[in-house]
Amino acid sequence: MRLFGRKDDELFLLLNESARTVVRGGDILKNVVNDYNELDLKMARLTAMEHEGDRIIQDLVRRLHTSFILPFDREDAFQLVQKLASTLDYVTGIIDRMILYKAGEPDIRVKEMVEVLYTSITLQEKALKLLDQVEKNKKEIVECCAEITRLEKRQDSLYRNSLAYLFDNEKDPVAIIKWREVYEHIEMAQDYVEDVAELITNIVVKYS
Repeated sequence: MRLFGRKDDELFLLLNESARTVVRGGDILKNVVNDYNELDLKMARLTAMEHEGDRIIQDLVRRLHTSFILPFDREDAFQLVQKLASTLDYVTGIIDRMILYKAGEPDIRVKEMVEVLYTSITLQEKALKLLDQVEKNKKEIVECCAEITRLEKRQDSLYRNSLAYLFDNEKDPVAIIKWREVYEHIEMAQDYVEDVAELITNIVVKYS
């Protein structure tokens, strides 16, 4: 049984577009942390991607406001859209701070944190794609969401260890402030991905 009927196809496509835009932001983020060159070009790509993400979110909100019947609870739908938007905001915020603050080339700790985040947002996209056939895909969706939760715990550990290393080894207080904000934005993006995973799991439980 499909969770999304024909009348909901636009909503389903927009949700998937939104998740895909988050992954595109993750692609730019990975590129920045692994190749700290051509930052102006990457910033231009980021700005274009942000505009596209904003358009998709606006379309999603319009669709939710104009639909009398939704495939799942309206409150769940709005929370899902808001969490996806916040995830994108924090992903782009990470890049903003690294480029605009001229924080310097990312070290291994930043790369590890970004890798965990990127894996999580790709799992988020996968879970949303599977959501239409909720009964058929229940096991796989729940596994994706459980893995996101596991990765969030891994990210918490990386975040704490990175901060400890930063305060123990960095002598420049301005550099400490810059990198602490980068770490915090990665951690916040991860938290929002976990929030999306919890919402998806709740939807699966309700409608399968």
